[in-house]
Amino acid sequence: MTSRSFPLVLLLLALSTVFLFGNDRGRFYRPVTHDWVSSEHLAVAVNLSPAHNFLMFHRLSDVDEEGNLRYKPYNRFPVGGYALLSLATLPFRDDLSAQLQAARTVMLAFFAAAAVAAYHAMSRLCSSRWIALTAVLLSSSSYYHLYYNDMVHPKTMMDLFGVLLTFHGTVVFLEEGRFRQLLVKACTALLLGWHVLALILAFVVLGMASEIVRIARRKWAAESPAAGPRRGGIRRYLVFGVVPLLLAATILTLNFVNEYTANDGTVAWTKLSSVGSMTKRAGLNRKFNEIHADTVAWEAFLHEEIRRIGSLSMPFALLAGMKPAGSRLFWLGIAISAVCPVCLTFVRPRIPLASLVSSGFLWSLPMRHNTAFHDYECLFYIGIPLAVFTTGAVLTSRSFRLGPGGLSGAALLVFVLSSAEMSRVGYDAEAAGVQEALMADFEVIRRTTQGGIVYVPIRPGASAATRFAGARHALHYYLSGHVIYYDRPVLRRKPPCLPGFVVTRERVEGAALLTPENRLMFLYDRADYDEAKRAHLLCSPDGGSDRG
Repeated sequence: MTSRSFPLVLLLLALSTVFLFGNDRGRFYRPVTHDWVSSEHLAVAVNLSPAHNFLMFHRLSDVDEEGNLRYKPYNRFPVGGYALLSLATLPFRDDLSAQLQAARTVMLAFFAAAAVAAYHAMSRLCSSRWIALTAVLLSSSSYYHLYYNDMVHPKTMMDLFGVLLTFHGTVVFLEEGRFRQLLVKACTALLLGWHVLALILAFVVLGMASEIVRIARRKWAAESPAAGPRRGGIRRYLVFGVVPLLLAATILTLNFVNEYTANDGTVAWTKLSSVGSMTKRAGLNRKFNEIHADTVAWEAFLHEEIRRIGSLSMPFALLAGMKPAGSRLFWLGIAISAVCPVCLTFVRPRIPLASLVSSGFLWSLPMRHNTAFHDYECLFYIGIPLAVFTTGAVLTSRSFRLGPGGLSGAALLVFVLSSAEMSRVGYDAEAAGVQEALMADFEVIRRTTQGGIVYVPIRPGASAATRFAGARHALHYYLSGHVIYYDRPVLRRKPPCLPGFVVTRERVEGAALLTPENRLMFLYDRADYDEAKRAHLLCSPDGGSDRG
């Protein structure tokens, strides 16, 4: 092993700790959005199938009058990330906990790959592998990076990897002129998520402006404008802007066509759920804007984004008890936002890092009706901590005459401590035991029902659903491939195929239990369950209740 590769080895060793500390198969849920987002998108992944033309959906929502299944589409994102998750879970179709572990491992692998891509890019920009190692380790130590690094959602670590992969491509392009490599990396990133479009826009605008300024300076100096290379550079920026945009439009169009076809053309284009999601995210849904007026208001939104920047730029181990919502983080975000432009002077060429820094704003500001509600969106401000920590490492090594290896060692320690501390956030041994029991019970239920129609005697938004399934979305993951009916009001629609099974938390006296080995969730035959409940209602003086 050479000294040139030693910093990369240290980075890989540090990143391996996230796999070590996160290796709990029973822990599915963490507080806030981590739980239901993971379960929803894991359901999308495991349902992805050529039998349904790779339609992305998280649940079978209904049966129409002819007995055909209807789906709840989720075609807002490229299919690439879901396809990778589906392949990872494919060998574990009968083991829900193994599916979860495989999906989480994929997300952690993309987290590590994103850090490696950032390291290679920064080592070129600052001409020091040790400085790059320090900056990447500290930038990856934030609360948001470590909290969301195993959340099953292509929009987090997969999308972040695509952005940083393209960031590396921009650096190599400006240094070595490898345009095809840049184009391939950008198109690969678009198969994983949309955020790279903001980076592409920033890079094209800054790059073309730089080329125009150079040509103007040469003409002003009465020199040859070197029309070939410079104008060729402008044309390349234009191509780099147009090709990914066409690819993104093609992906989105195919998603819409797929969803429209799945509804047999009975739903107007403007009524498709994916189109509705786009209008809401773009701020065109008036009802949504009125309900969340306080959250999406510019003053509140900018205050929240600045606080997120402050938290993103502070290693979790150094938060010293500060919560991510702390006011001190707001002022830290103000200071970092103010000095970040100065930090760009410590790298050459500056355009790639300046593009990465500005891309976070180019995405979050126009999309504030979406980013305001999702903390993980702040991951794409990654250019800010990279610039700040690179500058800090350079100035510290110069001022105190510290070797960059010593700084990297301290950064490695901070990363490992932050990762270890984060492994305890949201973890509860009792809750993990319940989760493990739920997965085991639903594995039995899935084998017994074989994708049949089931009735769940609770409303989907009721608190009981949260108590027994962790979240409404989780139930659709547990029963992937099933049609699920909730509560009595739903059944009054008299679907052609009444549910053949009942899944409930309660033991029903007089009904034959189909899963006697289960601990928390139980399965009954629908007809037997109804007969037992009717007998119970006749005997009960208060009329009883069937809501588990």
